[in-house]
Amino acid sequence: MKIKFNHNFGQQEQGEFFHFGCELVEVPQEEHNAALEFGFLQTIRNNQIRWYQSRSTRIRVSETNYELMPTACIIPEPTPSQFTEMDHIYTAYCYYKKFKKYFEVGQRLTSDRFMAYYHDDIFVAWTKLREYSPEAIETCLFVWDYSLPHTRLGSRSLEHEIAWAKQQGYEYVYLGPGYERSSLYKADMQGFEWWDGDEWRTDADEYRALCRRDSKIKLPADLFGG
Repeated sequence: MKIKFNHNFGQQEQGEFFHFGCELVEVPQEEHNAALEFGFLQTIRNNQIRWYQSRSTRIRVSETNYELMPTACIIPEPTPSQFTEMDHIYTAYCYYKKFKKYFEVGQRLTSDRFMAYYHDDIFVAWTKLREYSPEAIETCLFVWDYSLPHTRLGSRSLEHEIAWAKQQGYEYVYLGPGYERSSLYKADMQGFEWWDGDEWRTDADEYRALCRRDSKIKLPADLFGG
């Protein structure tokens, strides 16, 4: 028996809504890579770890050639004051992007770490990184205050994280679910792959078309052409 999921539609900019819902629970550490290979990623719901199915995206690190940024560093255990700074940056990010602020910055798993970014010694951005195994890590969320948009920190930070992951020996960097126009940039990265519910694909054009379609759908009738 083989199960095939349908990931023709989903939205994530105003919250978490995926067209097809399927979860795994109590996945042991030794099965993390297998779950990832079938399109599952971790999230926290009701203070419990859940593995959700989505149009997952990832980078095959061996196919990349990005450089590290000297103004970035790992913060494995943020202090309360750092969490406060991170929340302020998250608020500015949501305001700039017109996104709904739908999670608590301090909500994390024991496998989560944070990458901090500075400009002239000022804390301006951060990424939550989630380690699944020695082979796989996810960039769960990049948050930037957009105080200096001309620096292209959004794209440069992801390049840095991929370069850092390659240096650390990871095989894959997972980029979370890929829905709506805000996820189009992922297809521009070296080594890009996406999960269609049945297999991992490298067709970036088809992925972009699906993301653009996601953003056009406002009502259930739009999904089915009604």
